[in-house]
Amino acid sequence: MTIEKLVSRLVMIWVSIIILTIGGLYNHMNTLGANYYRFGPHDNFIIIGIQIDTPLKYFIVVLYCFINSLIRNTVHNILNPWLLNNVQDINIEKPKQMRCFAYEVTNVITIYNWVDFYIYMTLLLAQLDLFLTEMFADVLMSVITTYYYLNHAVKNNEIQQNDVINPMILYEEI
Repeated sequence: MTIEKLVSRLVMIWVSIIILTIGGLYNHMNTLGANYYRFGPHDNFIIIGIQIDTPLKYFIVVLYCFINSLIRNTVHNILNPWLLNNVQDINIEKPKQMRCFAYEVTNVITIYNWVDFYIYMTLLLAQLDLFLTEMFADVLMSVITTYYYLNHAVKNNEIQQNDVINPMILYEEI
C-alpha cells in the first residue's frame, strides 16, 4: 500500500469518527449549538448582519456557496498546481513570456484566498446546510477536475507515444 493510499484511508476513518461523534453529541447540545444544525431560512439565520428569513434570500446564499465552492476548488486544483509545477519548481527554466501571468496567478490566488476565508468562515458557522452545500460543490468540482486531468494525461501520452513510434522518424534516424 502506498503512503498516499494509507493517508487517504486514515483521513476517511478520521472524518467518519468526527461525523459519528458530532451526531452522537447532537442531543446534548444547548439551544445555541442546535441552531447550527437547522436547514433553510429562519429568523435566527444571520449572515454578515443580514437576516436570511425568506426563500429568495436563502436561495441566493446557497447559490453563492455553491458557485464559490466551485471556484475555490478550481483555484486549488488548477491554479495552485500550475503555480507549483511551472513557477515554483526551481529545477525547470521559466520562459520570459510567463512572468507577467505568473505574478497575476500568484496575486489572484492570494487575494481570493483571503476574501474567500472571510466569507467562508462566516457562512460555515451560520448553518449546517451551507456547510453541506459547500462540501457537495467541492466534491463535485474535485471529481470533474480529476476526471479532466486523468483523461487529458492519457491523450497527451498517446500523442507523445505516437510521435516517438512514427516509422518516418525511426527511418530517418537510422
